[in-house]
Amino acid sequence: MNLWTSLNLILAGAQQGGGGEAPAQQPGLIDMLKSFAPFLIIIVVFMWLMSRSQKKKQEKREEMLSNIKAKDRVVTVGGIRGKVVSVQDETFVLRVDDEKDVKITISKNGVSGKVGDEEEEQS
Repeated sequence: MNLWTSLNLILAGAQQGGGGEAPAQQPGLIDMLKSFAPFLIIIVVFMWLMSRSQKKKQEKREEMLSNIKAKDRVVTVGGIRGKVVSVQDETFVLRVDDEKDVKITISKNGVSGKVGDEEEEQS
């Protein structure tokens, strides 16, 4: 029994003029669960929707990483832009400067995304 329930019982007894007698029936655990059921349902639905959207984002990212091949332009999470020279199991080799033939090896998790054709035309 919580504080509000206790206060309601005391006030109900005072209004009846009973002086301190408890009412015949006190709210039980089932009644309390019924009152909290809508909140519990909302929380469960909210958590399910969040996990579902997170799962979709993860699948989309994994698909993007698996579709990267040589000659694709990518940007890393650090902002480095380059062209993929080769693809290994867990890494990419990027050419970041064509004139000096500068290459770096990065983890696949370090790729933020592919640079689209529309961005190449602007550069």
